[in-house]
Amino acid sequence: MHVDSRRAPVLVLAGGALLIALGAGLIAAHVTVFALDETLIEQSAVHYTSDLPHSFFHDLDARATNRLYPLVLSIAFHLFSGAHAVRADHVLSVLLFVSAAVPIFLMARVVLDSRWAAVAVALLSIAIPWLTLTSALFTENLSYPLFWWMVLATAQAVWRPSPLHDLLALASIALLVGTRAQFAAAYFGYLLALLPVVIWRANGASGLRRRLTRAAANTVRGYPLAIAVLLAGLAVLVHEKANGQLHTHVVELLGSYSDVVTRNSLPPNMGEGLLVELIALALGVGLLPAIVSLAWFARRMSRPRRDRRWVYLFSCGIVIAVVMILTVSSQGGYLGSLTEERYFFYAIPVFWLGTFAALEERSVRAGELLGWGAALAALFAAIPFLTPLSEETAFLAPVESVVGHVLPQWLDELGLTGLTLQDTLALLALLAGLAVALWWSRAARARLWWPILAAAVVQLAIAGYAFAVIDGKVPGIVGRTGGSVAALGWVDSHARAPEVLWLDDLSSEAPPASSAVAAGLAANQMHVTLFWNSRVKGWAEVPALGLPAAESPLSALPGLTGLKVEPRSGQLAPVSEVANLHEDVEATNSAFLQLAGTPLAHSPDDVLTLTQLSRPVRAVWLATGLQPEGAIPMAHTVALDAFTSPSASPAALSVALTFAPPAPVAGMASPATAVLDVRLGNAERRVALTAGGAPVEVRLTSCLATAQPAVAGTIQTLSALAPGAAVAGTLQSVTVTQSSCTGAPRSLRHAR
Repeated sequence: MHVDSRRAPVLVLAGGALLIALGAGLIAAHVTVFALDETLIEQSAVHYTSDLPHSFFHDLDARATNRLYPLVLSIAFHLFSGAHAVRADHVLSVLLFVSAAVPIFLMARVVLDSRWAAVAVALLSIAIPWLTLTSALFTENLSYPLFWWMVLATAQAVWRPSPLHDLLALASIALLVGTRAQFAAAYFGYLLALLPVVIWRANGASGLRRRLTRAAANTVRGYPLAIAVLLAGLAVLVHEKANGQLHTHVVELLGSYSDVVTRNSLPPNMGEGLLVELIALALGVGLLPAIVSLAWFARRMSRPRRDRRWVYLFSCGIVIAVVMILTVSSQGGYLGSLTEERYFFYAIPVFWLGTFAALEERSVRAGELLGWGAALAALFAAIPFLTPLSEETAFLAPVESVVGHVLPQWLDELGLTGLTLQDTLALLALLAGLAVALWWSRAARARLWWPILAAAVVQLAIAGYAFAVIDGKVPGIVGRTGGSVAALGWVDSHARAPEVLWLDDLSSEAPPASSAVAAGLAANQMHVTLFWNSRVKGWAEVPALGLPAAESPLSALPGLTGLKVEPRSGQLAPVSEVANLHEDVEATNSAFLQLAGTPLAHSPDDVLTLTQLSRPVRAVWLATGLQPEGAIPMAHTVALDAFTSPSASPAALSVALTFAPPAPVAGMASPATAVLDVRLGNAERRVALTAGGAPVEVRLTSCLATAQPAVAGTIQTLSALAPGAAVAGTLQSVTVTQSSCTGAPRSLRHAR
């Protein structure tokens, strides 16, 4: 079949982008570990599945204007349950990221003569180490394509001034700001790019006053909306400062990002912060494209021309520079080991664009290439790479962490132990500059593609290694994949009610969720459950338990606060507030509080239980006076209450309590022992807990009179481990069973 030669590059671009998406998607679809920021984005997406547009503008989880990405993700939550929606959104994020190839290709078509070169630029700009961001639900997955649509729109507006192009440029900036508030800097970059060009074009008028008058008139005619936004912003700023409400309203609008706007001075080390990102990005594309493109841009932009190519490049450069500078300012300068390349990788296409343009024009001289290689070498020698490699830095800062991990190992294997990482990188940059300079001056055009191909291989190798880290294929680093997505969605797959409540009865020392353990993370049970199960719609707390209040993002959901357990009946009160509570997620065999009902499912690690609650909602167990981790304080009595199901006949309550001894006491010759007195009704036991010993289980059984719904008890410390000891042990778990006074026991968790 004959393919139109004009369509062939577009087909290759589409096919190449799909292959890249397939490779990244196969890993992203199996990711079962998440970063804390993802919980906020996922909860915003769930929030937007109802009550739009109100929910979009009233989102407690959203960070300032960062709402467009979760709005896109919410489509999957309309169609699927939580776990499957997360998986679908991982794949969608890959497609969004890879779609950046389209605006990058269009930009390259303006700058380059060859369609095939434009295809190469577009594909090399998405097959980058930062493609690993698609393994996380981070806003960059949408910001990257929108950023380059914004660059295209603003460049076209600068090149062809008109109200329509101005509108498109501002709309593209607004969409970009909807992914991250910091991209408001693009508006100021747009203004800085258009003003010099407008003044330049007015040079035909005689006299300074006429030139300025013509430039002002052209600006108003060509960019009325941009000027209107600027004037409106200034008016609001003056008004707010005059009323003394500027800081208050900025905090209301931007939340935690407000410090960026209200900062009184520039942060230190801004220059170092920019330069470390420059060398990381340069290394991420294999060094050679950075050297060639920097030399080409320096030569090309120093010779202004009134053509479309130059204006596009000028506008692109100004906008990117302003965004990068203000981003470093917003993050507080150079962050050392906390540096995240994800805020800066948007500039990557510039390196490949300049490289292929230099290959077409051949205007760059060998001495310029050598000079830029030496400059990069000096930067590598001056600024260290500090970010360690982990399953998170593999997508937050893939180049710095991967190179900083792999290169020292290679040096050791080669016996070059005298070379530091900085020395090696500086030497490589200098050799790269020398090699490309020699190759450039002596090689024919066709042979110049070989160094570019070598650089592309380096770029792909770094990306591949970063993906291997995420996929758990690098020894010593547990990845982000593995486990069962279906198992993580255990609440959604077993819940019968459309809304499930999270009951705050989990010890603060509860083990991390199983998926977090697999990744070596300390994510708590609440985060994991909420992230993978969209039916968890609220939370409830009983202040008498003394447990910490609900934390973000759970705290943004509707909460039942101030609940209490009636001591005579065990009913959860106020009754009116819990009347619509049908199912909850609570700690399995919680030492603090257990509600009566039928267990529907357990979490993969059995730490949590999904329970269909009895009617009316009531407790089977309550302990007050414990510390948040379940510890038994020395100076206070722990109050215990166990409740039966309503019954006309006498019932026996059997309660099994598991106690964990405290840690060994330093400096004691023999193991110390604490003695507890445990009472429940007419049953009493003495419990001896040896420091560092095994857990001890105690069972107490009480026979209740007819219609007696509850039995009370206490835990008191009779002797301490050592003088001044704060706790005598920990109550780990409690199991309550009920039977007739002469019959076999049955679990109260099944009482209806």
